[in-house]
Amino acid sequence: MSRNSNYYQVSRCADLGPAARILTEEFYSHRTNFITFQIERLKTSLSLESTFPKRDSTSRCDMFNQPLKQMFVACNNKDGTVLGFAEVDASPLMTINYAEERNKNSENSTNNIKRPYMYNLAVDKRWKRKGIARALIRECENFVRDRHKRRAEMVDFSSLNRKGESSCSNSIPKLFLKVRNNNTAAISLYKTMEYREIDPKTLSLSQEEVNIGSAELGELVIFAKDLIAEK
Repeated sequence: MSRNSNYYQVSRCADLGPAARILTEEFYSHRTNFITFQIERLKTSLSLESTFPKRDSTSRCDMFNQPLKQMFVACNNKDGTVLGFAEVDASPLMTINYAEERNKNSENSTNNIKRPYMYNLAVDKRWKRKGIARALIRECENFVRDRHKRRAEMVDFSSLNRKGESSCSNSIPKLFLKVRNNNTAAISLYKTMEYREIDPKTLSLSQEEVNIGSAELGELVIFAKDLIAEK
C-alpha cells in the first residue's frame, strides 16, 4: 500500500537487519556508546529473526493457518530502503504473562498486556513526522480486523443452529499498546487516532506489572482503541 511516496508491506527476512537498526536507534541510542550500540543491534536482530512469523508449528496461527503475529515495514518507493517498523499480535483477547516472549524494551515488550497488542513501533530518525508511524499503525489495525473477522466467521459457522449461542461477528476487537507517559509526541499521535488511556486495574493489572523490567524514566501507560470496521 502506498502513502506519501512510501509503501507499506509485510516484512521480509531481508528487512529485519534495517529494522533492527531503527529499533536500536529508537530505544537504545541514548544509553549506548559505539560498541554497546552494535551489541544491542545484534541482539535485536537475532530477536526479530527468532520471532519472525512463519506458517509452521513454531508460530501461533489461527484456524486458517495464518500467523497471528505480523511484522510490517515502511519502505522508500525509490530504493526500497526500510524507513519504519511495527509488530502486532492479533491473538484473541486475553491477559496473560508471556514470560517466554522477548522482553526487548519494556515499552514494547509483550509481557503482561492484553491482546491484540501492537509493539516495537519505530521510524528512522531521518524520516519522522512524515506520516510513517500513522500508516504503520493503520497496517496493524487492519491486520487485527482481518484476523478478528476470520475468527468470528469460523466461530459463527461452527455454532450455527445452536440455540442460545451468541454471535461474535458483531463484537468489536480492541488494539492495545504501551507508551511512556513522558513520550508526548507518541501520546499525541495515538490520541488523534482515537486511542484512549486505560486504567490497568480494569485489565486486572497493577502499575507494577505494567512496568515490569522497565529501566527508563517515565512510567508506562496502556492505551487501547476499539477497531470499528472501516466503511
